[in-house]
Parts: sequence; structure tokens; C-alpha cells
Amino acid sequence: MTRCGIAPRSVNMQGVHLVDASTAWAVGDGGMILATRDGGVRWIPQGHTDKDLRAVCFTDPEHGWIAGRDGTLLRTEDGGASWPAVDSGTAHNLYGISFAPTGRVGWAVGDHGTVLRSTDGGRTWHPQAVPDHGHLTRCHAVDERTAWAVGKQGRILLTTDGGASWTSRDGGTRADLRCVFALSAEVGWVVGRSGTILATRDGGRTWTARPSGTGLDIYGLWAAPDGTRLRASGDNGLLLASEDGGLGWTAQHAGTGKDVVSLAFTPDGRHGWGVGDDGLILATADGGARWQAQLDGMFRDLLGIHGTGGSRWAVGARGTLVVSTDGGESWQVRETGVRESLWDVRLSDDEQHGWAVGAAGTVLTTEDGGTTWTQRTAPTDHDLFALQVGPAGRHGWAVGAAGTVLTTEDGGTTWTRQTAPTDHDLTGLHRIDAKRLFAVGLAGTVLATEDGGVTWSPRDSGTDRALWAVGFDAAGRQGWAVGDAGTVLATEDGGAHWFAQDSTVEVDVKQLWVHPAGGAAQAVGDGGLVLATEYDGKSWAPRVAPTGKNLYGLTTTASSSGPTSGSTSGSAAAGSGQAWAVGDGGLVLSTAEQGPWRQRSGETTANLYSITAPTPERAWAVGRGGTIVVTRDAGASWRAQDSGTDRDLLGVHLDADARTGWAVGDHGTLLATRDGGESWLAQRVPDPDLALWAVRFADLSTGWAVGTGGTVLATRDGGRSWFAQDSGSTEDLLGLHVVDGRTCWAVGDGGTVLSTRDGGAHWEQHDSRTTQNLAAVHFAADGLVGRAVGRSDTVVTTLDGGHSWQAGSTGTGMTLWDVRSDGADRARIVGDEGAVLSTDDGGTSWQWHRYSPRKTTANGRA
Repeated sequence: MTRCGIAPRSVNMQGVHLVDASTAWAVGDGGMILATRDGGVRWIPQGHTDKDLRAVCFTDPEHGWIAGRDGTLLRTEDGGASWPAVDSGTAHNLYGISFAPTGRVGWAVGDHGTVLRSTDGGRTWHPQAVPDHGHLTRCHAVDERTAWAVGKQGRILLTTDGGASWTSRDGGTRADLRCVFALSAEVGWVVGRSGTILATRDGGRTWTARPSGTGLDIYGLWAAPDGTRLRASGDNGLLLASEDGGLGWTAQHAGTGKDVVSLAFTPDGRHGWGVGDDGLILATADGGARWQAQLDGMFRDLLGIHGTGGSRWAVGARGTLVVSTDGGESWQVRETGVRESLWDVRLSDDEQHGWAVGAAGTVLTTEDGGTTWTQRTAPTDHDLFALQVGPAGRHGWAVGAAGTVLTTEDGGTTWTRQTAPTDHDLTGLHRIDAKRLFAVGLAGTVLATEDGGVTWSPRDSGTDRALWAVGFDAAGRQGWAVGDAGTVLATEDGGAHWFAQDSTVEVDVKQLWVHPAGGAAQAVGDGGLVLATEYDGKSWAPRVAPTGKNLYGLTTTASSSGPTSGSTSGSAAAGSGQAWAVGDGGLVLSTAEQGPWRQRSGETTANLYSITAPTPERAWAVGRGGTIVVTRDAGASWRAQDSGTDRDLLGVHLDADARTGWAVGDHGTLLATRDGGESWLAQRVPDPDLALWAVRFADLSTGWAVGTGGTVLATRDGGRSWFAQDSGSTEDLLGLHVVDGRTCWAVGDGGTVLSTRDGGAHWEQHDSRTTQNLAAVHFAADGLVGRAVGRSDTVVTTLDGGHSWQAGSTGTGMTLWDVRSDGADRARIVGDEGAVLSTDDGGTSWQWHRYSPRKTTANGRA
């Protein structure tokens, strides 16, 4: 097994397929394609698309196919050396692809009952008719005539004539089905939501439910050719094994709490891979008795880097240290023993001695290659942002907040102060030799000394952006400085003159390392960014692209002196007051009065899907496994509340009194509190099998909840009783906005936009001008301007109270999960890969708001 490395991008992986014990491919969001030919020792990026990719299939080491968002179909005939796009003839998202063993005939399936078939190895594709237009999630080709497909609301389809006809099979469940694996036209298995496992031995005429022993969603499925050995995977690191054809299942230890979305094995069931959230790739060589991560994502911001020989060390938020021993091609995580942000690091030529500095005067030293670290005492509690150490490891300097300069002459055991002629924070430092050093800082500050720091003089940087780091080659002639918004400055005359270079990124670049011979440099920054120079230092390109965790929930409140979001759908100004966002891994972000977004310390690592903030000080968030967390001090601290359920909670709403609230989720879960969440009580709903995605109230009595299959539930007595309303749609409804006790909006799959103006007695369907799945809707206080967001970077806008809608996008390419509108010009949106977006011009342009630690006294501690 190989040591766990850091994924090239920390995006969610969606599909994996192996050819043999050494050769496999994995695909995921943002166009991620990874291939290994050495059993996972190295995973090599392939392809050039930015589309989210959902499934991959190979029939031999050379021939493979990939399906993804917006009708994306890719094929390769050279083992992935090239992945040309193929015309699918559809713009619908494709989630499954499978080819018969011959490699000639295959199928792809997706949204709106899309089924495509190829008979020429994937060069051309043609649609096939199916019994209904329900969403299909996966398919499995047994041979050139036999294929299975599954989808939402228990859909199971089978063809035995090459797709000339497809027959629906009743599996006896309405649960969304996530995967199918079949051995023939008679024998197969399907898995899905809430631990669903079904088996058939008569071509799907009858299905038998198998006890999975879990209520978690199951996504991945594999069966051995003889049908005795099966494996399945799902939420929260779920891995299941069966050795008796699926009659009984036992849990395997994944070593991760992340969702494992897809898995594949060799025919003997011994060698396998599983892939999942945040760039996760797991491997086993013993049938799953032991699993080990080969790749995993990392969301901690990296702030400092240094290298010598083949070693590279990078440090960052919460005491993070990542190490490369192959010149930066692959990276692993190490432990430092501290939780303060580390801003800079240096290692000696022997690659054993090292030093690191950080927040609140933190100074660390190591003498064993970073395996163990010792904390040293420094004569300051100011944040230390940059560090330099002489070749003998005895003489060193550190600079930091408020012009702080420290020096050591005993290898970092003791430190003394020096005086610098500036009050600006000094954020970067480079030592050329014992006399010549450069320091950089806020407001484009560049300082130079030629006497070891006794005196310093300014240099013209040509920018007023904050600069975070500076570095030179050994001769002191070629150098770079990096900073805010992708700023890269270069010099070729020893720092006398500086000019700008294109970094190709817009995120903050925090630190860099320059090769002693010149012509090459590497830099790190927000979201795990790793940059490297090309063409002798003339240009830059990313090696690990910056990504963030997916954000699902967004809410706003007015400032403490103004009105709150009240008991409707959070109609406070999108461009003022307090705003909150939540997402994967318990991530909580907030901003106040249009200030920068900051990460807040949460109480959980569970995925959070929805947040409500009835006042600027109080907010509740809900998520995976019944998680509910609350803050009563504007996010300074969070406390878990007992929901009384282990079902995923998908939506939450608290009234303006901050005492009365409701939460909804899987399996018809609907909870209510009347004491600010100190107790949550289950409420009865008409159909407990359906997932509820959102809940909103107009006042303490009147509210709605929406969910799968066009479900709309309403209450007129504060949730003590709920009754179904006829929405006129069978599409899943994911988003909800309540204007008042009579007016309500709902959005969902297939571009569905519904409204009622009579309390739900009648629901009207509107033309949204899109067929993409919509996840959220929100109207401004005037009731005229509204926006809905969803898959494939979709934004639909109305300026006339919903009578007409226009489709647009943010230009990010991300799936968008929640939105808040504040009139025709201003709105906020959150989405995949940490997207926090805002517009001040009605959506003509969107600004991406990055969030990360910054080298300032107020924000240096993480």
C-alpha cells in the first residue's frame, strides 16, 4: 500500500472503474480524471474538461468512456492519453455509463429519463425511449442486448433486446436507487437511499429486500462473477461486505467518515478501490478487510513553503504541515502538535533540522525531519509571519505584525528583538546572504537591507496590494514576491526593479520557494493551491488547484439595529447585515456588513445542509445524521443540540422569536421546537417514506414543507398537524420561499418553478426557461425580484413577481445550492467548491469571495 497523498483537487469523486489490480480510473467534479497503472502508488491527472464527471467505464486498458454534466460524453482509445468529447445529442446531465464486455455496445443514462445507446464503441450515440421520464442515476450493461438502469423513486428498467424496448420493474420501494449491478438478465442487485438493498433472480419480476444493517444511503455496488461475494459503499465511510450472495452484510472499516460514492473490484474480489468526497480514493488488497487511503483532499489553507534537495515542507492553518519527498509531485500530512496557524517554515540542507513560526509568537523547531517538534519562547505575542535561517542553522530572523523583527544566534533556542522603520505588518522575508535580506508587507511594502538588518530601505513594488512572501535565487538576482488576488511580482536585477507576472489564479498566494539556481519557483495559497513556474520562470501554472468545501445553505439577517429576517424566508438585505453559509465537514462561514467572509469554529464535522438565523446573534444549522448546532453569540461558539434522530436533516427554519422552529429531512422527518432547540419533538406527516428538503413558515401558524415526488405539505396550526397539497408536479421539490400566509414559491428538478397565491389550494407551474435541477429560490422584500439557482451554474431571475423568468449563470461552472436576493441589483449565492458569490449589477458579473487566514494581527489565529 502507498502512503496517503493529497488529491490534485479536493473535489468530490463520483466514479471508479478498474481493469486489473494495477490499472484503474477515477472521475469526479470539475473535470477530474485520475488514472493509475501501478496499483495506486501514483494517480495521474488526465483530460481537459471542466464539467462535473459522474461515471467511468473501461473494457480494457486502452478503451474507456466517461459521462457527466450537461450531456458530457468522453471517450479514449489510448488509455486516457487523450479524452475527446463526443456529441451526446442532449444537454441533460448524465450520471451512469456502462459498456458490454465487447466494447462495442454501451448505454448512458441521466436526467429526465435520458437513455442513450452506442453501437460503435462510443463514437456516436442515439436516444432510446423508456416508459417514463424519471431521473436515472446508474446503468449496467451485461452484454450487447441486456442492460439495467435505476433511478429516483424506486425506478428500475431492464432491456433484453439491445434497448429496442425497456421494461419497468417494480422493486417494491419508492426510495431513490443509486446503483445497479447485474450478472445476467435474471440476476441482479440494486442499492439506494436509507440502506436499501434489493435482489432479484427472475429478471426483476420479484425483488427481495436484504437487511443492510444501516439507515445510511448506499451509493456503490459490486458483485463477483459467481454472485457470492458482494461489496457496497455509502454515506459516512460506509463499506459493507457479503459473502453469501447478499443475504447477510457486515460492515468493514473504511478509516474515514467521508461518503464513499463508488467502488470497483477485480473479479476475485481481492483488489478494489473506492472513491468519494473531497478527492478520497481508498484501496484494498484483501477484499476489504483493510482499506487505506491513497489520496485524500485537504481544505486547510497553506501559508508557507520551503524546500531543499528533494524535500518540500508547507505549513498552514491549525498547525498544518504537509511534506513532499519527491520534489513536490506528491504530498503527505504530518503532525506538529500545535493548533495555531503556522505562517512560515524552513528546513536545513540535511533535511532533518527545521523551524516554523506562526500566530501569537509561535516558534517551533525540529531535529528529526519534522517527526517531532519543540515549541520555543519568543519575546513577543505578535503574530510572526516569515522566517529566515542561515546555512549553519544558528543565525535567523523572523518578522511579523506591527513591524516586528526578531533574531536568533543559537539555532532558535532564544530570540531577541530588532527595530524596523515601519508600522506596517511585515509578512514576508528572504535572506540572500548574511548581509542581504528582503522583507515585504501590507500596502505593497518592499524593504531591503545590506547590513544584516541594521538598516532597511524601501523599494518601489508598483502595487498597493498586500504582499505575503518574497524569494530569490542563490545569486540574489532573480526573485519573486507574491500576494493578494494572485499577485506575482518578479525582479531580474536583485530587487532594484519589480514587474508583474500572470499567476493564472485569483486566490491569495501566501508563500513561495525559489530554486537556488533560478528559473524555477513554487508557491502555495488559499484552498490548497500549489503553483509552479514554467518556461524558465516566465509563466505560472497550478499543480494542486485551489478548491473549497461545497456550501449548501445560506441565510442573512439585517444588522442588529434593523429588522431581522423575521418568520418568512429570510428576506433581509443580501448585501448588508450578517450572512451565514454552511457546508461539507461542518464548515461555517459568516460575514458582517459586507465585510470579508471568515471561517467560524463549529461544533461538528458532519456535513451541514441548511442554516437559519432569526437574529444577528442566534443561528441554527442542521445536517448529516440528525446534526443540529446552535450559536447564541454570533458564531463565536457553537453547541450541539439533541435532535432525537439519526436521519439526515436537510432544512431548518426558526421564527423571529428564536424559540419556535422546525427541521425536516429524510424519511418524512419533521421536528419542532418551542424552546429554542433545547428539545426537538417529531411531528406526524402524511407519508413517512418521502424525503423533505425544505421548510418555511409565514408566521407561527402557517407553514409549508416540500420534498420528493412533488410533495407539498402545509400546516395551519404551527405544525401540530400537516396535510398534503396537490402541487401538480411529480418532480422532486428542493427549495422553498414563503412570502406570506397565502403566497409561496417552490422549485425543484427539471427546472420546476411552482407558486401559490391562495395558501396552497392551487399551485401554478411557471416556465423557468431551464430544465436544470433547481435547488433554492428567494425573493426580495418587494416580492417582485426573485432568483432560483441549481445545477450546472444555473441562475434564473424574475423581475415581475414570477410571471416571467430569464435563465443566466454566474460564470463559475459550479452547482449552486442556495441564494438570497436584495432587489434587482444585489444577490448572494453559495455552491460547490466553496463558491461564495455576490453581484451588485443584477447578475451581469459575479464576484467570488475567498475566505482564508490572512497575515494580520486580528486574523492570524485560526
